Amino acid sequence: MTHALKKLSRTVCGVVLAASIGVLADTSAFAEEDLWPTLRAEAFGDRPIAEENGYVVLETPKKVEDAAIVPLTVRIPPHVKDKLKSLSIFIDNNPDPKVATLNFGPAAGVGGERSFATRVRVDNFSHARAVLELEDGSLHMATKFLSAAGGCAAMQAKDPDADMAGIGKTVVRTFSPALSSNPIWSGQVMIKHPNHNGMQLDINTATFIPERYVREVTVERDGELVFKLDSTFSISTNPNFRFTFAKGDNNELDVSVVDTDGVAFDGTTKRESGS
Repeated sequence: MTHALKKLSRTVCGVVLAASIGVLADTSAFAEEDLWPTLRAEAFGDRPIAEENGYVVLETPKKVEDAAIVPLTVRIPPHVKDKLKSLSIFIDNNPDPKVATLNFGPAAGVGGERSFATRVRVDNFSHARAVLELEDGSLHMATKFLSAAGGCAAMQAKDPDADMAGIGKTVVRTFSPALSSNPIWSGQVMIKHPNHNGMQLDINTATFIPERYVREVTVERDGELVFKLDSTFSISTNPNFRFTFAKGDNNELDVSVVDTDGVAFDGTTKRESGS
């Protein structure tokens, strides 16, 4: 995303936040603006993108209970036999529309159903998009509309200091498939981190909490890369990722995390981080 567009998007978010404090904000004007052509050109140039062709499926809730914690799941059905190259997730009307990009490694696996799930913030009514790139360079997209707003400035704790307690604790788990013949296992990474986006008010000081969020997550299985994730503050507080990976010899996951302050954390299935 260009600096100019990101700056404009954050300005829009600030306008919506200010309006919500003083008067009822008219969100329809923002929802109707179509930013996708610009976002698409920035991310993929003029490359063709096949839409809703069954190569990638995006699952979102029909009714959003909390715009600051919206579950989102991307699935690649078993009939897709190709190796995965990357996955990009967008929420068009968010202050930073790029939620995350995953670049896959050899341990991402082939065969069976592959998936990635997380929780996101939704600032204003918007389309969410998952763009899958296969090893052959082809792009495939699934789109859903999210009827939610307000996740941009929402706080998950009344006390910001409580958000910082235990920051960086990373729990990593693996789950074997029901059938031992299945080549695909599942993993989960849970990171204790406030993921502050710079737009949330500290209720004790009435000032904005400085931006600090997880920006990079690297997952390896038995020393081979599953994926490297570059994320933004559109990921919810306390990032939680569920994903699939290829069955290995030991199926041990090692995870490294870096936030925007440059602080590194780690976790592994050999032990729980912080134990």
